[in-house]
Amino acid sequence: MEKLLQKGVMGYILKVHEVETEYNKQVVPPPRALLPLLQKFVDVFEESQQLPPKRDCDHKIILQGAKPPNLRPYRVPHYQKAAMEEIIKQLIKKGEIQESFNLFSSPAIMIRKKDGGWRLCVDYRELNVVTIKNKFPMPIIEDLLDEMHGAKIFSKLDLRSGYHQIRMALEDIHKTTFRTHMGHYEYTVVPFGLSCGPGTFQSLMNKVAEEVNETEKPKFLLVFFDDMLVFSKSLEDHIRHVEKTLTALRKHQLYAKLSKCTFATDQVAYLGHIISAEGVSTDPGKIQAVLYWEEPENVSQLRGFLGLTGYYRRFVKNYGQICRPLHDMLKKDAFNWGPAQSQAFQLLKQTMTGCRVLAMPDFSLPFTIEADACATGIRPVLMQRGRPLAFLSKSLGPKSAAQSIYEKEAMAILEALKKWRHYVWGNSLIIKTDQHSLKYMTT
Repeated sequence: MEKLLQKGVMGYILKVHEVETEYNKQVVPPPRALLPLLQKFVDVFEESQQLPPKRDCDHKIILQGAKPPNLRPYRVPHYQKAAMEEIIKQLIKKGEIQESFNLFSSPAIMIRKKDGGWRLCVDYRELNVVTIKNKFPMPIIEDLLDEMHGAKIFSKLDLRSGYHQIRMALEDIHKTTFRTHMGHYEYTVVPFGLSCGPGTFQSLMNKVAEEVNETEKPKFLLVFFDDMLVFSKSLEDHIRHVEKTLTALRKHQLYAKLSKCTFATDQVAYLGHIISAEGVSTDPGKIQAVLYWEEPENVSQLRGFLGLTGYYRRFVKNYGQICRPLHDMLKKDAFNWGPAQSQAFQLLKQTMTGCRVLAMPDFSLPFTIEADACATGIRPVLMQRGRPLAFLSKSLGPKSAAQSIYEKEAMAILEALKKWRHYVWGNSLIIKTDQHSLKYMTT
């Protein structure tokens, strides 16, 4: 136990957990008040040496009755073979895989991790094609962030080898068989790459979060797959909330990776955003990727760029109008890069660097929609107490652009109500517009 404390929590507190955050390269040591709690739950941060317990949510693979996929293995580069052999030995030792003798077979590949190590993955694409997909709903990131109004202290927990903490149903273990140069193996835990794996894992995490949040109102724990965020308004509350969360992890035999956790900070990187008491902002690390993006040479590269920037479109006031020349290039056989596209590309980069910090919504206060329209688009803003909560920007086609300005502002109001109805439904709402005639639109 003493060695665990020395090499685990205490060593982590003194060295690893002096976090060099990705977004500001600032060392943030945790408060001393949290140290006894981390020592109390040191077992939650250990690497489990046994299989996860059997649960009601053990993963099942339901097939459509097709022929079992049986693919030949990929040839592994020589410099990866030693790493693959070592990983397989460790997985066998833990009991997470076992030798297999059946008709199923999928090829294994090696993927480089962020820390420079290797991860064994299996190409389950052929198996996923014949798998009946579950319809478990994934969390909406914006809805998760809306829960944190008034929070000032944050802790983030990252589970260790997320999917591997759930077992496969006994009758479906043989379907996970993969083939390597060392032989045939099958997973006894959920492997990465299965099409329905995320739904199974999220269902377990939802149960954990529901159990924890029921102990106290308002809720203080959010989960998105293996990322758990604890948020509180004071340090005293936060210590209690973290303790309840760790107690639930211990109860369900779920384990976190200490080196990836952050405790009791005033801001935290979560799901591509920076969360703080001031509100939510874009992650500078992702914005740097936008700035260094070279001009696309084909539609695939353009889709990648627009996908990255589109994730933050609610932070950008005129996103729709700025991107219109780029979106036009996505049409079939329409990729023809020119000066207009280059100008829009550079302008979007410049605009992304100046994104504002958006406030967290307070559902006890009225919301305000400020309608605005111009010759080529609409750009309403959802606000509260003078601070923006989200921007909405859409460019207009030729027919809509030819309408009068008060019709465009009416369109902006209607689009805003459709987009943000989950905010304004059941709450007081103020609509601001500079078109006097729209004052009577309800009558």
